[in-house]
Amino acid sequence: MSDIPSTQAVSPGPSGPGEDRARATTEAVRAEPRDAAAADRGAALRQKLGPFGVPAITLVIIAVFSLLSDDFLQSANLQDILRQSALSLIVAVGLTVPLIMGDFDLSIAAVAGFATTVVSVLIAREGMPLIVGIALLLLIGLGIGFFNGILVAWIGMSALVVTIAVGSVLNGLEFAFAGSQQISSGFPPGFVSFARSMIGPIPTLFVIAIAIAVVIWVMLERTALGRNMRAIGGNAEATRIAGIDVRKVRLLGFMLCSGLAAAAGILYAGQQAVAYPLTGLNVLLPSFAAVFIGAAAFKIGEFNIPGTVVGILIASIINNGLLLINVASWAVYIFQGAILLVALLFARIVARTGSPQGM
Repeated sequence: MSDIPSTQAVSPGPSGPGEDRARATTEAVRAEPRDAAAADRGAALRQKLGPFGVPAITLVIIAVFSLLSDDFLQSANLQDILRQSALSLIVAVGLTVPLIMGDFDLSIAAVAGFATTVVSVLIAREGMPLIVGIALLLLIGLGIGFFNGILVAWIGMSALVVTIAVGSVLNGLEFAFAGSQQISSGFPPGFVSFARSMIGPIPTLFVIAIAIAVVIWVMLERTALGRNMRAIGGNAEATRIAGIDVRKVRLLGFMLCSGLAAAAGILYAGQQAVAYPLTGLNVLLPSFAAVFIGAAAFKIGEFNIPGTVVGILIASIINNGLLLINVASWAVYIFQGAILLVALLFARIVARTGSPQGM
């Protein structure tokens, strides 16, 4: 009689590839709700903290420069900051409009410089009446925006390429109109006095800039045109299907942007009472940085006028503070580029669930 083998525990053999995949899938499915909940909590936290980020950064910047320079918080210096930010604010407010629709305009600095040089030639060298010269340059500014809009909205060319090309043409035309010569005399005294005047403790140009910002804010937030612009930025094709003339609205955006850039250039001529080609307003990087900083304030993930105002003030405060602590002039350009990168990154972080087009 043979022995009956005793019962032994049999260890399970190595699992096959199919079992490994099934186990991994099960674990992934279990982890998904936890990951989704964590992502939702992170998004909610970013949305709650986002509006406080830009004001907090502003306060830190002010505190740092106050410690580094005793002159920073003096009333005269604060007036300088407002004066320096006024014209850049006008340009940045105009730039906000096409950016809301997803369009970039890189010709703003060239338009402002062209307006500064040409209006100086007309009113200071040629003796054209001031009102006529200002009106003519404003019309030219609107015309430049109309040209940009036709090429971009109607023909379908790239906004980046078109506005870079137009800016290059305008730079050349500055030299042609000025004869490569500086204009430093003949400016109407009343024009110069107005551009340098004060309304109480506040520079007149800053009051004008704020008034323009309020008008554009009302247009964007309280009118059908503004709602259409935001709709185009969200989904241009759906807006077109809904019956909105997308091309016309985009055209108006480019015209408004160039028109305000020209207005800023005209006022800059009166403020400086001197003009030379390619030495006008330095507004390209500060304006873009301001608009993207603004997308991380107030309306998180959306370009908005109040945010643009704060962004311009931040850029002006930094430039002013760097000069007060005797930073080399070339370093200002480095900081301007860095500010734009930081603004893009910060806006991207706080608005990850719905960042503006182009971010």
